Amino acid sequence: MDLETRLRRVQFIVCDVDGVLTDGLLFFDGEGRPFRAVHARDAAAFTVWRASGGKIALVTGMGSAAVEAVAKLWQCEDCVTWVKDKGRVCRELSEQHGVPLEEMAFLGDDLIDLTAMRIVGLAVAVADAASEAKAEAHWVTTAPGGRGPLRELVYRILSVRGELESAVAQYCNRKDGEPAAAGGETP
Repeated sequence: MDLETRLRRVQFIVCDVDGVLTDGLLFFDGEGRPFRAVHARDAAAFTVWRASGGKIALVTGMGSAAVEAVAKLWQCEDCVTWVKDKGRVCRELSEQHGVPLEEMAFLGDDLIDLTAMRIVGLAVAVADAASEAKAEAHWVTTAPGGRGPLRELVYRILSVRGELESAVAQYCNRKDGEPAAAGGETP
C-alpha cells in the first residue's frame, strides 16, 4: 500500500511522548519527579486534529503527572503510562474505540515503539529516531522529537484528504477566550 493511501485511512493517532512530543531529554525536579516540555506546534496540532474528527492517545513507557496533565488538557481519548508493550496497547485501543489497526497511526522514536509500529496501518518515526524505528516506519518526519513532528503528521494527513484548510480555519476562527477543541488554551 502506498503512503498516500495509508495517510488517508488514519482515524486515530497513537503518539509516544518522550523523544516524540519532547526532545527526549528527561528533567527531574528536586523531589525526583520527571517533567517535560512539549512544543506549542504539537499542542495546536492536537486541536486541529480533533477539530477534523480525529482521535488521539498518548502511550508512554514512563509516567508522570506532567504527561497526565498534558493528556487531560488536550483531552486525549486515552493516556496510558508505564507501558512496556505498546503493540498490545494499540490492539486494546483499537478494540475499545472500534477503530481498526489499519486506520491507526503510531508516531514513535525508539525500540519500545517497534511492537506498535509493526501492527498499525501507518508507522511514523521522528527525524532523529533510532535507526531501528526508522527502518520500521512507512514515513519519517522532517521534524525531530520535541520540534513539531505531530503537527507535521496531522498536517500531512489532512493535506492528503483535502481537509487541512478547513481544519486550520476552524482552529483560527475560535472566539477569544474560547477553549480549544482539544481542551484548555493552546497557542
